[in-house]
Amino acid sequence: MSVSLYGAALAEEAASDGESAGEPAPAAVITCSPEEIDYANVPFDYSDQIAAEEEGTVLVPEAAAIALTVTDEIGITGVKLVGSLEEGNESEYYLNAYAAEDPLTFTAQEGTEIVSADSSISGSLEVADGSVVYSPAELNAKELVDEVIAFHMADGSKYSVHTVPEAFPALEVTGEGTAEEQAGVYTFVLDKFLLRADTQGRILYYRDVNCVGEVQAENFAPQTFAGSQYYSLFVELRPEYRNANGGFSSGMYLVMNDRFQDIDLITLYPNEDPDHTHGEGYLDQHEFVIIDETHYLLLSYTLQQVENLPESLEGLDGTQSAYVWAGIMQEVKDDEVIAEINTADYPLLYESAVEKIDYANSTLDGVMVTVGQNEISSFADGIMDYVHVNSLDYTLNEEGTVDKLLVSMRDQSAVFQFDMKSGAIDWILGGKASTLAGYEEFTTDRTDDMGAGFKALTFGQHFARYCNRTEAGTLDGNPVISVFDNQTGMAPFLMAMPIPTLTRVFKAEIDEVAKTATILDVVDGAYLNEKTGKYHIASHCGSVQYNNSTVMIGWGLHGVVDNIGPFAPKGTISDLGFEDLRIGSRPVFTDYDMENDTVLFELSGNRNPKEENAEAFFSYRTYKTAE
Repeated sequence: MSVSLYGAALAEEAASDGESAGEPAPAAVITCSPEEIDYANVPFDYSDQIAAEEEGTVLVPEAAAIALTVTDEIGITGVKLVGSLEEGNESEYYLNAYAAEDPLTFTAQEGTEIVSADSSISGSLEVADGSVVYSPAELNAKELVDEVIAFHMADGSKYSVHTVPEAFPALEVTGEGTAEEQAGVYTFVLDKFLLRADTQGRILYYRDVNCVGEVQAENFAPQTFAGSQYYSLFVELRPEYRNANGGFSSGMYLVMNDRFQDIDLITLYPNEDPDHTHGEGYLDQHEFVIIDETHYLLLSYTLQQVENLPESLEGLDGTQSAYVWAGIMQEVKDDEVIAEINTADYPLLYESAVEKIDYANSTLDGVMVTVGQNEISSFADGIMDYVHVNSLDYTLNEEGTVDKLLVSMRDQSAVFQFDMKSGAIDWILGGKASTLAGYEEFTTDRTDDMGAGFKALTFGQHFARYCNRTEAGTLDGNPVISVFDNQTGMAPFLMAMPIPTLTRVFKAEIDEVAKTATILDVVDGAYLNEKTGKYHIASHCGSVQYNNSTVMIGWGLHGVVDNIGPFAPKGTISDLGFEDLRIGSRPVFTDYDMENDTVLFELSGNRNPKEENAEAFFSYRTYKTAE
């Protein structure tokens, strides 16, 4: 079957009421019912490659070869003493991981002993039974003080141990402070440093995972369910699959327990479903959701050659074939695949895509793309990334499995709700094939990659979440969702533009009977510029959480600013109101009190000069939890 669901509906509506091309026709657009799903079953199995790549991935660095070791009382993974980045420096050492208030035990290796130890903050430390047990002083992002503990050994050696890692990013906190009812903890990652800080600025946890090398380590996230706390981190395994502009990755998720101990590595599960038959696959960094201890939502981008383009589109050599990155969304429970949705099963998504839609010229060979000031050959850009799934959320049914799946697709400029069991699309918010109306005043005129115009609610949005999910996993009333809307593609590009990129966040209440969406609680990044003098814009990535009267916004990536480096000449890049946009001009995240119109807490960062990193300086997302 190769029908055009979106195109046929749009044509029918235009013929009936004379709407011009490019104008939305929400009432007539048809979504996929189960019998209309055109399965694009392309088997794959990357188990051999993944096994080899996992084995070669270093998640914990080797401890420095010195006569002093350190352990953490609760056994968090990664607590090591590592050497200086400065060649020849054999006296300065650094903690690789830290949890606030955790006692550390420093012990001499066999053959020597600790004679004395003193802290630059606490003074002389007790040596008992050959060890020093000590909880380092509090670290605070508002004024980061590096505590240095000097150890004098019986063999004459002296080691200076720093509590702030040598390449730790510089942090800056602004804001008027949070009330007790607004308190919480922010979780994020900068330059492969996993970080948790509370609303008083105290750093509660860090871990340096630069030991992974050139591969990505992103999306450090708290995973909270039924009173349990876990953490997850994406680690790239196959960098050659990475999009030239960092759009997606192929790797695995590391799972940590509430003690920050590494306990599991997760990849896409093999599936024996006749419509989705494949072996083990890579996961993408955009999303990994722990529903319960053995219950996950997984996301993969997988290369597929599909044969089901609708007849309205031209594929390779005039056929209905193309090379695409398919978004695979998988529910796993007790090590079994419960359900799986593959975006390649939906011909309407090829048609409704906004970006990466040149199917006729899709290729497995590299294509030349511009990255910064350089032209490079990108394998990934030859394959059409026509959906670019970048967030997943869920509701549960009475059996405790996923009922509805909320999916943000950047390259559709739309948010979708799927029925997980049947695979049907319930509704589409925004984009070229929206099934909802009522939000017209919030739209802008946009064009897709081929120049076709449409009314866009979001453009290149990154993140969507249910706002009214209950503890039982069901919704309290109509679906109310939050969206981080990047509104990508206006500015800045080496000069000031008449209209800056209008990154914003909002909530939308979906009336599934009336087929309408009501937009609520909009916060514009440009407005926040005036509040703190920072540049609140994200071309890619980002996150948002609405918490009663407050909204916590993670500002993701700005493809120009965050790639330009800390040493770019002044004025290299500018925008209206900003003559000098370099690293540090954008916040990592902002906690904003909508009711009182105040910024409660805003954190910005700068790359440490000792950090040699070719990647952009940014945090993929920021999450806020109660603790």
